[in-house]
Amino acid sequence: MTDPNATQRAVLGALFRAHPRMLGIDELADELSGLPRVREALRVLVDDGLATQLGELVGVSRAAVRFQALSTAS
Repeated sequence: MTDPNATQRAVLGALFRAHPRMLGIDELADELSGLPRVREALRVLVDDGLATQLGELVGVSRAAVRFQALSTAS
């Protein structure tokens, strides 16, 4: 995989598909097992405020949901 952001996009996509449900970190890693460094990508998304982590559960952040709503509004 040559695009360093591809795993982050895939992780964020999985979190959006699950929204509003939160996923277990292991569940997310299993779902995206074909991609490199899923846990690292998740950590970056949490640090950047695009994902939220509560213990072993992760989900898309409110800010990311709001940004997506504004981006797709006509």
